[in-house]
Amino acid sequence: MADGEKEIPFSKLLDAIQETKEELTKHIDKKTADIQITLTKIESSLSTLSDQVEEIETRVGANEDDINKLITHLKEKTDDLENHSRRSNIRILNVPEQAEGRDAAGFLEKFIPEILGNDNFTSPITLERAHRIGKKADRPRPLIAKFLNFRDKEKVLRLARCKGEMTYENKKISFYPDYSADLQQRRDAFLDVKRMLREKEVEYALIYPAQLRIKHQGSVKFFSTPAEAQRFLKDLPSE
Repeated sequence: MADGEKEIPFSKLLDAIQETKEELTKHIDKKTADIQITLTKIESSLSTLSDQVEEIETRVGANEDDINKLITHLKEKTDDLENHSRRSNIRILNVPEQAEGRDAAGFLEKFIPEILGNDNFTSPITLERAHRIGKKADRPRPLIAKFLNFRDKEKVLRLARCKGEMTYENKKISFYPDYSADLQQRRDAFLDVKRMLREKEVEYALIYPAQLRIKHQGSVKFFSTPAEAQRFLKDLPSE
């Protein structure tokens, strides 16, 4: 120890160390408490944020469902409007290319009674317009005929169903309603079921827009999908 310096008692040194330790402990405890408070606030904020995110996701999901429903509704409405605009049309298949010349409507106004029997028409049919659709290929393109009178169109389809097989220049001619691509696809989905019904000799009808009506043993049933009809037919015996 240097001259003139007083020796510090050991007990006071211990007291100073203890005091310093207590102050440091208090400081650490305060900082720890502050950190804990901050963490608690962060946890609370995260919990609130999580709830908000969950609520947003729920709302977004609900909005997506609403949007999908709206899109489906609009598609169905558009398809319905398209088919309504086609309700006076008939699609005629396998008429040889160029047979109509430059006047498709005039050609069909004579062609249809000739094919279906002139005696069935007490007055001439009148078409608003007629044209071929699609690209030229090996097979003749379909002819679309728009009737001025809706009843004439229904009559032509009825006569075509009753007449069965029809030919023109040695080619089989067919008459069909003119539907949109989507509706035609829905109706075509019943083709296998209709074949099964014919094999079982069960009376049926495919009614507009795409619903199958089956009459069996005095009861009438309706099916909106081919799967429903197939389940019904699975164990159905022939009449």
